[in-house]
Amino acid sequence: MGNFPFFDLTRQYQGIKNEVQPVIQAIFERQSFVMGEEVTKLESELSQYMGVKHAITCSSGTDALVLSLKALGIGEGDEVITPAFSFFASTSSVLLAGARPVFADIEPRTFNIDIKNLETALTRKTKAIMPVHLFGQCADMEMVLSFANKHGLVVIEDAAQAIGATFNGKGAGTMGTLGATSFYPTKNLGGAGEGGLVATNNDELAEKIRLLRVHGMKVRYTHEMLGWNSRMDAIQAAVLRIKLRKLDSWVERRGQLASQYHEKLAPLESKNLIRLPENVSGRNHVWNQYVVLVENRDQVRSHLDAKGIPTDIYYPKTIPAQPVLSELGYGEEKYKVSIDCAKKALALPIFPELTDDEQRQVVGGLEVTLSQKL
Repeated sequence: MGNFPFFDLTRQYQGIKNEVQPVIQAIFERQSFVMGEEVTKLESELSQYMGVKHAITCSSGTDALVLSLKALGIGEGDEVITPAFSFFASTSSVLLAGARPVFADIEPRTFNIDIKNLETALTRKTKAIMPVHLFGQCADMEMVLSFANKHGLVVIEDAAQAIGATFNGKGAGTMGTLGATSFYPTKNLGGAGEGGLVATNNDELAEKIRLLRVHGMKVRYTHEMLGWNSRMDAIQAAVLRIKLRKLDSWVERRGQLASQYHEKLAPLESKNLIRLPENVSGRNHVWNQYVVLVENRDQVRSHLDAKGIPTDIYYPKTIPAQPVLSELGYGEEKYKVSIDCAKKALALPIFPELTDDEQRQVVGGLEVTLSQKL
């Protein structure tokens, strides 16, 4: 039983290497490695795929968030509301821009920002909301945008894990003022290294971001803004263009695996041995991760590991509890759902090449492990 990977890109590569290798070879023949034709074509294709006017590539998902904040002029003295449970980049980007993150708790079954917490997080210094479409499902953007409009705030969507997801038919990263996504290799659309993107329908902000990512240059060696180097490599763009054509079929398989987990694990949930993630009606979940909640999570994981069943933890700490923030005076006590998720969240394998037999082994391992009193 077991002894298969939690995530395996080598399987994916076997299916696309005959397409990838020639385009990489062509880039080496041209010796044109940064920006250029491949990047321009990728941006056009992503713009069409996402349903947004501007799709601007950059060097990472974190940079996509920082570029968004900088383009909006958010910095010292400003506050940005963001979830207390997320990958750290949601918060670090705010700090790197010079602003202060203010945390809101999350919903227990979607892992997304709890709209009821926005009012208590709001202050006169609040300039933006940064909802995170965690694990591949959009936050309640109707409520986020309504709250933002009411209080004159901008919205920056952290869609790093959610390209292709939708909320009432609108794409993740395209509903707010700006949206950021990541092409880190573990994402549903992952490159051969780092990469990111900022999406917007605002022409002025798009122009600022294009300048910021190239040291503020429109004309060579003439710097109109204080930017930095956040350009995308041509190799990343070429690989992403090939993978983009496969993305919908990969997401369909992830959805199939998620449905099978739901069906097979439902008996355990009915016995209150596990809590399954919720796919809210009207939201197309793309299942970058399939995260369940279990009591005694670390012991459960240890038992599964002994059986060769791979799992992972997203995320073992709330953001306010991160050591780097200890001097800033945050306490995590009031973020009760986030604390609970950090203690109980267990990610199960879900990638397109995972076989049904391997998934059955995951389910079987959970059934045996959770039936024991750990």
